[in-house]
Formats: sequence, structure tokens, C-alpha cells
Amino acid sequence: MKIDITEELLDRLNRIRNQSDLKNYIDSCSLEKCNYELSEYILKICENKGYGKSDIIRNSDMHRTYGYQILSGDKSPSRDKLLQICIGNKFTRDQANRALTIANLGILYAKDPRDSIIIYSLNNKLNLIDTNVILDEHGFKLIGYV
Repeated sequence: MKIDITEELLDRLNRIRNQSDLKNYIDSCSLEKCNYELSEYILKICENKGYGKSDIIRNSDMHRTYGYQILSGDKSPSRDKLLQICIGNKFTRDQANRALTIANLGILYAKDPRDSIIIYSLNNKLNLIDTNVILDEHGFKLIGYV
């Protein structure tokens, strides 16, 4: 059975006992080896669904220029903008949480009422409009609108 790269990295980190070894670990752990960049991850997930960049942006109901900047890696999205992409492109909860983790934006938290609605939406493949209707019914900030 193949060991998950995260578990392998954690195992290596657990064996580090000094700062010199820590520096070597960090230097050897380039973005290409240790993590997908967010844009690459989004594109990979959506490519498997048959979506091109224009489809991803249209599904996300996002301004075209800003969407392309996110997909090219030139811009880092806010948590809500990333969730807008995830919901609009029918990511699973696990895929959305992975994207949030890569972006260092905090995974969806079941004890947070707003996040619970978003989890429900992802689990049930709701679109952005239906998700926003539920958010609005419960008095929460909408996704994709200021």
C-alpha cells in the first residue's frame, strides 16, 4: 500500500531533532515536490470533470479577469472566493477542504453554522444560487457577493 505523502512528510518531521536538519528538510521540500499550487490543484480537479478555464470561471460566477488571475496563480483568492470556485464546480467536501488547506485558509468546520451550510451544499452538489438562498435564509453572508 502506498504511503500518503503527508504521512511520509510528518514522519520525517517527527525524526528531526535540530534546526540544521529542519533547514535541510525545508530546503528539500520544494513546492513542486510537497504541494500542488492552488491553481494547479483547481485545474486538475476541474480537468477531470471535463472543464476548461472558461468553464471553471463561468461555473464560479466570477469576474473573468479575476478568475483567470486565480487560475494562473497570479492572485490568491479569499476563503469565500475559493469556496465560490469549489461550489460552482461541484467539488466534493474533501476536495474543497484540500483546496482550502493548500491556500492556508482553514478547512470547513462542522461546528460553524455558516460552514455547516457550505458542507451541506457541497455534499448535495448545490449550485451557488441555491447555496446563497440557504445562507440568506439563515442570515449569513452570501458567497460571491459583497
